Amino acid sequence: MASETSRGASPRQKLGLCDFNLTLVCSFALLFLCSFNYGFSDQAFASTQATNSFAKQFGDLKPKSKKYALPALYLSLLNSLKAGTQLFGVFVGSWISKRYGRRWCIFLMNIYALGTTAVMVSGTNRAQMLTGRSLYSTYLGMQLSVIPIFLAEISPTYLRGSIGTLYWLSIKCGGLLITGIVRVTSKNKDNSAWQIPIGLIFVIPTIVISLIWFVPESPRWLLLDDNPDAALSSLTRLRRTRFDKKTAYTPQVISEEFSDLSDAVRELPTKPSDVSRIRHFLSIFSPANRQRTAIVIGLLFFQQSTGQSFASQYGTLFVKALHTVNPFSVTLGINAIDIGGILFCMLLADRVGRRPVLIISALLQTAALLTMGGLGTADASVTAAKAGIVAMLLLYSFGWSFGYAPLAYVVAAELPSPHLREYTLRVGYTVKLVMEFVISLTYPYLEDADKANLGGRLGFIYGSIAFLAFLFSLLFVPETRNIELEDMDEMFGKDNLGSGNEKLKSVGEEKM
Repeated sequence: MASETSRGASPRQKLGLCDFNLTLVCSFALLFLCSFNYGFSDQAFASTQATNSFAKQFGDLKPKSKKYALPALYLSLLNSLKAGTQLFGVFVGSWISKRYGRRWCIFLMNIYALGTTAVMVSGTNRAQMLTGRSLYSTYLGMQLSVIPIFLAEISPTYLRGSIGTLYWLSIKCGGLLITGIVRVTSKNKDNSAWQIPIGLIFVIPTIVISLIWFVPESPRWLLLDDNPDAALSSLTRLRRTRFDKKTAYTPQVISEEFSDLSDAVRELPTKPSDVSRIRHFLSIFSPANRQRTAIVIGLLFFQQSTGQSFASQYGTLFVKALHTVNPFSVTLGINAIDIGGILFCMLLADRVGRRPVLIISALLQTAALLTMGGLGTADASVTAAKAGIVAMLLLYSFGWSFGYAPLAYVVAAELPSPHLREYTLRVGYTVKLVMEFVISLTYPYLEDADKANLGGRLGFIYGSIAFLAFLFSLLFVPETRNIELEDMDEMFGKDNLGSGNEKLKSVGEEKM
């Protein structure tokens, strides 16, 4: 067995240009462009549904107000059915990624995105728009299944947290850009107000399709696929730089890293070819793996159940219903604040660790949501209370983006055993998307003036769940900073729930 020190994480280094070669930088850039399109398209849908021309094209005329509005049922279906097709995309994407490689999955999902975008842009009735948006979400699910894993597998160990956080930063940057575009186009009286933002989704998939084959395949996937020569070639392309005299990654170090990866893969207790698929899947619930599976499920459950889809999918409509400030300006502010939160997370994730950041994130969400709930009990005509609700929405979004938004993906991709990573994440993403479906489906009825009409009092519901997320982060989430992906099996294999966190912490310190 390779010694722990041989596979130990590199000590944290001061970053310079020589820490990255052009291939690694371009690989990160293209993967971040994929996730940028995730946020771009997701916020394109969320923002355009609040434009007057979209409501006129797909809504009904309200006799009292003499304004067009989307029916609660249609709005609910528009934002909830996509969770089912996104879940389907997770399963399809993880299967393609596991069987044929990360690049094939990315290539095929972007071709698919072009076709489904065409359906939405040409939409003239509710059925076509609903169908197009639901089908497009399969692409988002495929992206969710491959991009975080790919980033984790090609990142240097001591930068894995920061690089994984950049995944969510790029999503928010995409959302910020498209929200600004919709703010401008929303003034148009015709269908171009929503067709232009949705039509811009064509751009990024076209770029990715053209460039993805210049990105090296994941060395870890190639080793798991029993292709060591290609794995060594890929790792060399990702680590060798033009500044050999300055960089830590000399050819010898590359060979050592490859040797450690090869040893780790050989030492894995179970390989897919050794067992049936059903037994292989069920092994995520074995004594050695069920703790990690439970943590992954818990992280992705709480990432959604504190009301994220309420803020992202309905935030513009929520603020619009308060009749206080320009809802598109608030959405721009939310995206800008989210980016600030993610930048703070990047600075801290590889310095103080994942767990403390998750704990603080859950506390901020709890405080903001419960305060929002309290303000929601005030007289509906009080302008100060409405302004306070908007402020708490901004604080909640910052708290969520500061920790749970990016780090749930990072830790969920780090914890599973390499041979079980796709299976574990399928289960975790299933829980995540089910919760997103529940929040998206119920929000219109909780907010509609003719239904529950909760308004800011929604904060009591989501805030209570955020408090449970705080307890979960404090008691059950382990620290994974400075621990190699392949070492997770050894860390969890002999530990019960009570000792796992301490063991991980001690090993991480031992390897620094």
